[in-house]
Amino acid sequence: MTMKTVDVAKSLGIHPSTVLKWVKMADIELERNESGHCEFTEENIEALRDFQKNRNRQAVVKVVEKVVEKVVEKEEVVISDERAQDMQKQLDQLFLRLIENEKRTEEKAGEVVTFQILEHRSEIDRLNKVVTKLENRVVELESQLKSEDSLKGKKPVPRWRSFLTGIFSY
Repeated sequence: MTMKTVDVAKSLGIHPSTVLKWVKMADIELERNESGHCEFTEENIEALRDFQKNRNRQAVVKVVEKVVEKVVEKEEVVISDERAQDMQKQLDQLFLRLIENEKRTEEKAGEVVTFQILEHRSEIDRLNKVVTKLENRVVELESQLKSEDSLKGKKPVPRWRSFLTGIFSY
């Protein structure tokens, strides 16, 4: 099954032009339809998701590196090998904690989506019950109407009466 650029953008939570930009940056080969529009397969979408995750991690690493550079510039101290190793360990620990927090965030997002789906399902069930009751009520009212019509036993209007009313109605 293939998806359009707009649908892929919605699933990734980004703008459609960003999707096309990332396709070029990640060098992902896409198929195009007769109109020349991009068609994304599951493999293409997964490659974009991986690119997005790596892009987020790279951004975090850049921020951490900038912070470390600023700290080092402010201290203006020659850092010993031991201190550099200690700082590297701390950076590694920080990076691992960031990755762990990212996983937790993804899990939590999955839980939220699951909860929302369950809520929507219960709302749909409730609405289905209401629709069923309404359908039953309509059938009941229609049968009452038919039975009232048959009980009244409509008398046909005499021909001469309908003829005269038709003449004088003008």
